[in-house]
Amino acid sequence: MSLWDTYRSRINAQGGSRRNAALQRESRLLSAKMSSSLSYHQVVINGEQRSLSVINSDNLNQKTLCTLPGEDLPHGGLVEWMKNRWLITEVDVNNELYTKGIMRQCNYLLRWIADDGNIIERWCIVEDGTKYLTGEYGDNDFIITRGDSRISVTLSRDKYTLRLNRDDRFLIDDYDSPNVLAYRLTKPFKLGESFGENGVLYFVMQECNTEDTDNFELHIANYYDHFPRENETKQSVQRVPDDEQNVRPDDDMSGKKVWL
Repeated sequence: MSLWDTYRSRINAQGGSRRNAALQRESRLLSAKMSSSLSYHQVVINGEQRSLSVINSDNLNQKTLCTLPGEDLPHGGLVEWMKNRWLITEVDVNNELYTKGIMRQCNYLLRWIADDGNIIERWCIVEDGTKYLTGEYGDNDFIITRGDSRISVTLSRDKYTLRLNRDDRFLIDDYDSPNVLAYRLTKPFKLGESFGENGVLYFVMQECNTEDTDNFELHIANYYDHFPRENETKQSVQRVPDDEQNVRPDDDMSGKKVWL
């Protein structure tokens, strides 16, 4: 090997240019120092064990994620951390050195029946859409007063959430509440934070009346349209393959298998 070949080999080992040398240097520094940081945690993302930095923010239900060099984050992925579920709502596409993302804490396990007859459940973020309104609506003669609550629901983008459309109904309320509220999807906004095949979907829903076919125990709207009451104990639904979202339900589904 000539002297020039030796020189080029040494230069390439350092990155080949000042910029690549700086990139390699920062990558080695992060890999060596990040594991000693107090923000370094073990999390589960879409069923896979991961190690990364979870950085606090002024919003206690929102955290910033920073991966090790060379690793990525799934936009719309479900994170299990600190006995809670979190949804990755934003991911920085500039991942040359590391990947940065934002996750928000989920507060509701949404359940519904898909058009193929399977029970689906997804962790989601439910927010108030009527912060400065009373949540009630009365006609001009003030004879009838009805609920006028609106909520915003953030869901991970997948083949089931993409099928949701106007007039789909859901039961959304605290699972310990004796009176469950029903909502109808009125604004299926699917392009807000959805890029390619990944991302999250934003839906706006308006309060509507509950119906006799709703299952208030399982919080599933129009449940008895698909599973008649007399055959309720005989029904079963196939379980989703492992490559789908792997979320274990926290509530008793009365022996039924569900698609997660």
